[in-house]
Amino acid sequence: MIRRKLTALIMCIMSLNLVACSNIDNTQISKEQIDENTVSSEINKGKDLFDEVEINKEKELFDKAVIIADDDIVRVKITGKEKVTPGNSIGYIFSISNKSNKKIAFYMKNITINGNEQKTSLDENFKMTLEPITDFSTQLKVLNIESLDELKNVKGTFCIEVNDNINEYKFEIE
Repeated sequence: MIRRKLTALIMCIMSLNLVACSNIDNTQISKEQIDENTVSSEINKGKDLFDEVEINKEKELFDKAVIIADDDIVRVKITGKEKVTPGNSIGYIFSISNKSNKKIAFYMKNITINGNEQKTSLDENFKMTLEPITDFSTQLKVLNIESLDELKNVKGTFCIEVNDNINEYKFEIE
């Protein structure tokens, strides 16, 4: 019985050795395959979905930045307006600095343009957070606007939540 088990074990080991040492050419990649893969990887290198889409920006910078808030907690400013295509994203060039040592949340409410209520990318439902002692810049997108010329006579309230306290800053942009 032991002899049969030992024989079976030796046969398994020998079979594995034969498989491992068999026909080396089948396991190697040919030089042509390497060259072909190198060429195709060079073609695809650095490409992503947006590489073929041209992004255009149309900007109108203000002579003087509009400071919405500047206190111990936060500094919020708007330096101009821009239109980014594709997608026709139209809005303000916006930056915020969290000066505090606490995480804050921020959003806008009661936004009107030429007296008409508007939605933005920073409405109460789309609050953003900012870590302590951090700066952030983005486009404050105004929804349902067709051109930069329509962005005038803007009024609203910028809100900052720190813990459970909400600080409100009313603003106006002509």
